[in-house]
Amino acid sequence: MALEKFHHEFDGKKFTLPKFDQLPFGVIRKLRKLPDEEQFFQMFELAADDKALAVIDTMGMKDIEKLVEEWQKDAGVTQGES
Repeated sequence: MALEKFHHEFDGKKFTLPKFDQLPFGVIRKLRKLPDEEQFFQMFELAADDKALAVIDTMGMKDIEKLVEEWQKDAGVTQGES
């Protein structure tokens, strides 16, 4: 069964990620005990393929924040307020 994908484009380059709410359990399991900053980076390392990582690596932090926001919104996931 193929999982749906989240489609994103940056600077004319298209890539896909798994839907945020469909990240494999193994990704979540591997992230659970890491510090927050490391979870953020590892999430991309474990979820993105080489093509997506090549584009993500060229993005600035504001672009990454927008990507994560859109990725979560696409799946109906929102961050809790602190």
